[in-house]
Amino acid sequence: MGDFFRVENLCKNFGNLLALDRITFKVERGEVLGLIGPNGAGKTTLFNVVTGFFRCSSGKIVFRGKDTSKLSPDKLAAEGMIRTFQIPKPFKELTVGENVAVGTLFNPGRIRKLSISTAEFVDRVLKGVKLDSFKDDSASVLGYGNLKLLELGRAQGAVPELLLLDEPFAGLNAIEIESISQILRALAKEGLTLIIVEHRLRELMKLISRVIVLYYGKKIADGAPQDVSRDKRVLEAYLGKRWASDNA
Repeated sequence: MGDFFRVENLCKNFGNLLALDRITFKVERGEVLGLIGPNGAGKTTLFNVVTGFFRCSSGKIVFRGKDTSKLSPDKLAAEGMIRTFQIPKPFKELTVGENVAVGTLFNPGRIRKLSISTAEFVDRVLKGVKLDSFKDDSASVLGYGNLKLLELGRAQGAVPELLLLDEPFAGLNAIEIESISQILRALAKEGLTLIIVEHRLRELMKLISRVIVLYYGKKIADGAPQDVSRDKRVLEAYLGKRWASDNA
């Protein structure tokens, strides 16, 4: 079967701009990985390439032993790779429950393996993201915090094996962040593999077992959070060379 998920020498050019420069890393099944870096580091570009919204300029993406470098987002969803967006993008004309149910269309086989009906599966997902009481409400009436929860629920609709989350804490208060964190911990405990892009580093570090740091399209660190947080290159990227030298 090979590696669960592997990115190998991935490059992405926009004209003369090299946005991703030979990015290489692996993710094990069940791992919770953080992806961080200053603004413009290439985090969202990497997400967009990995999930089929952009085509890589060179390199390879392997998911569950299959080269997925040229697959579109819907094909990747059928393979079991799903992403969320920093700004929630629900189907506002549908109910909350229907938004989750849409995802099941990508992986009907996985739903059957769960030995429950689609309706039962949707109910279970909604309960997990604490939106069961909003099941029959239009998605258009949800507040921002609940829209972030719905984004998580919609992603689970396709029964993913790998879930990539783009800034799940963005725009949330401390109570809402803790609620999202609890859901992500539960998903990780169930064995779902997570890759999380996030600027709220304190909250992120409580969730992850490993972190990768990007800086101007290059990978500059990869390791345990406590080790990476002391890496001089990382401190320079976030705080500047003078601060890193003065506090070495």
